[in-house]
Amino acid sequence: MTALATLAPRTTHAVPERILTVFTAQVVETRGLLARIAVQLNPYDVRELALCLETCTLRIVVEGNGFDAGRVAARLDKIIGVLAVSFARGGPAPEPQVPARLNG
Repeated sequence: MTALATLAPRTTHAVPERILTVFTAQVVETRGLLARIAVQLNPYDVRELALCLETCTLRIVVEGNGFDAGRVAARLDKIIGVLAVSFARGGPAPEPQVPARLNG
């Protein structure tokens, strides 16, 4: 006697695309900077926080679209040592850029 099992057809669920907002800024002072930024970004869903000391740039990736990106940029702009905050809202975050001399 042979038993034959029938599997139900697989259903796939569409995963909604994440909305990410990427903030970038020039940095002139770094002592205690990450702590000041963390306080300002506490209520947001921060996915990436990168500070490049070589190029003096700050990159912050926040997930979600239920917030005013202009307001977040204004909050970041008030932090001592952070200059020229800009942001771009969109789909998946672009890959971080690696300085040419580190590319082997």
